[in-house]
Amino acid sequence: MRVDRFRVFVAMSLALGFLAVGCGGGGEGGGGSPQSSPPAGPVSLIAWEPPRTYVDNTVLDPFQDLDYYEFYVRGDRNFTDNDAPLAQMAAVTNVLSPDGRTYIPELTDEFLLDNLRPFTQPGQVYYLSIRAVGVDQVKSGFSTPVVWDLTDV
Repeated sequence: MRVDRFRVFVAMSLALGFLAVGCGGGGEGGGGSPQSSPPAGPVSLIAWEPPRTYVDNTVLDPFQDLDYYEFYVRGDRNFTDNDAPLAQMAAVTNVLSPDGRTYIPELTDEFLLDNLRPFTQPGQVYYLSIRAVGVDQVKSGFSTPVVWDLTDV
C-alpha cells in the first residue's frame, strides 16, 4: 500500500512542481573585464519541489524516503518504462556548513541540463521528464514532460 502511495504522490508532486528555468543566454552587460565573455549558448536549468507528503497526505520524509532522481530525454512526450534514464542525481546531497566544519544534508531540487548535452543534437526539440526513486527502489511515474528546445543552439 505504501509503495502505491509513494508512486502516485511523487508523480503528482513532480508534475505540479516541475519548472523549466533558463534557456536564455547571458546578456550584454558592463562591468566585466574585456577578456571575459558570456557563456556560449543558452544556459538551461530544471527545478522542482521535492515531495513532502504522499497522495493521502501521510508525511513523506524526502531525506529518508527518496534515494535519487532519474532524468529522461526523448524526441516526443511518450515516455515508457522501457526508456533508460540519461542521468541520475542523488535526492539528498551533503553540503559544507557555513563554518566549514560539518556537512549538512540538503534536498536536491535542480539540475543543470547542460550535463545532458553530450546526448543530444543541436537544432532539435526534446522533452524531459523526471522520476523519483525511493530508498526501496520503487520508482514514481514520469513527471509531466517539459520541452527542451535546442533549435537556437
